[in-house]
Amino acid sequence: MKEKKELHKYNIVKVLVKVIWGALLTAYGIACTYLYYMQSNHKGELYFESDLPYHIDMALDGWGYSVTAIIYRLLDLFPMRNMLIAIFLSLCTVGTILITYYVLRPYINNEICRIAVATICGIVMPFFIREIHYQRYIGYQSASIWHNSTYIVLKLVAIITLFLCFDIARKYSEKLDWKKCVLFAVLLALTTAVKTSFVVVFAPAALCILVADGFAGVPVKRLFAVATTVVPTILVVLFQEAVLFGEDTGNGIVIEFGYTVFSRADKPQYTMILSALFPVIIFLFNIIPVVKDTWKDFKVKKKGLTHREFLLGWTMWFFGAVELLFLKETGAREKDANFAWGYSFCLFILFMMSCIYFVRNLQNKDFLGGSKAAKVIYGIVMCGILGYHVYCGIYFFMCLLEGTTYFM
Repeated sequence: MKEKKELHKYNIVKVLVKVIWGALLTAYGIACTYLYYMQSNHKGELYFESDLPYHIDMALDGWGYSVTAIIYRLLDLFPMRNMLIAIFLSLCTVGTILITYYVLRPYINNEICRIAVATICGIVMPFFIREIHYQRYIGYQSASIWHNSTYIVLKLVAIITLFLCFDIARKYSEKLDWKKCVLFAVLLALTTAVKTSFVVVFAPAALCILVADGFAGVPVKRLFAVATTVVPTILVVLFQEAVLFGEDTGNGIVIEFGYTVFSRADKPQYTMILSALFPVIIFLFNIIPVVKDTWKDFKVKKKGLTHREFLLGWTMWFFGAVELLFLKETGAREKDANFAWGYSFCLFILFMMSCIYFVRNLQNKDFLGGSKAAKVIYGIVMCGILGYHVYCGIYFFMCLLEGTTYFM
C-alpha cells in the first residue's frame, strides 16, 4: 500500500515536471526564434552578431556547401524568409533537447532525471573564470552555440546519427541489423552534408572502437560491414572539399601547433580544461574502473565493450583536440577556427556521457568505498560545478537576447 502511494506521488510529480518542462521549452523556442530572426537582420554589426546573415547570402548566391543552404533557398521562395529560417533553427535547437531526452532512455531510467540531463546538455557552457580569460565564449570552447546556423542543425542530426550507431553496436555482437545500418549510412552522409565537423572527429574514433570491439570478440565480418557505411559519406566529403578547398578558392589546411587556441586565449591550457571541467572530473573518477572493465572485455572475449559509449566519446574528444591544436586553415577561412566546431560537438557528447556516469556513480553502492558521507560531498560538489556550467550558459543566452555580441 505504501509503495502504491509513493508511486502515485511520483507519477503526479512526473506529470508536473513534464508540464513545466513543456512550458520552458516553448518559452525557450520563442526566445530562440526571436534571437535568430534578429541575427538574420543584422549583418556586419556587433549588435546581434552571428554567422547567419552570411550563411543566408552564400546560400542565395548558390555557393553554399551545406544542406542548410538548400533549405534557405527553399524558404526564400516564401514571404518572410528570415522569420521562416529563424523558426527552422529554433525547431532544431529545441529538437536537440527533445532528441537528447529520447536517446538517453537506455541509459537513465528515471524520467525526471532524463529531462534534467537533456535540458542541461542543451545549454551548458564553459566554467567561466574572468581571471583566466575575460571572454565567456571566445578563448574557451563551448558545447552550446547560438551564432552559427550550420552547427545548430549539425547538433540535431549528429546526435541522432551517433546514438543510432550506439544502438547498432549494442547488438552487432549477436546480429547485424541491416536496415539500421542503411539508415545510419544515410544519416551519416546527411550529417556530413550539413557540416563536415562531425565526421572528422567521429570517423577516426569509430575506427578505434571497431578495432577494440574486434579484440573484445565481435566477429570481424560484422565490423567490416559496419565500416562500409561510411562510403556515401566519403563522396559527400569529396564534394565539400572541392567547394571549400578547390584550386581557385585559395583555401587550404596546414599543420601549425596551437594557432587556433593561442590566437584566441593567452592561457588555452586552462580554458580547455575549464570548458570541460565537469566531464574531466567525472573522467578522473571513472577511468580506473573503465580501464579494468575494458581489460576484462578483451580477456574473456565478451563480444563487445562494456563502456563503448564512454570510450567513443572521449576518443572523439581526443581526435577533436588534436585537430584543434595542430591543424590550421589558410586563405579566407584562416581566422574562422573551423576545427573548433567538431570539438564543440565532442564537448556536447562528453557532458551527456558524464551526466550518465555521474548518475550511475550516485546509484552505485560501492562508489567511493561505499561511504555515504563521501558520496554526499561528491554529489554536492559535482552538482555545484555542473550548475555553474549551466548558469554560464543561461547568462550567455540572456545576453545574446539583448543583442550583445558573442565576443562578450
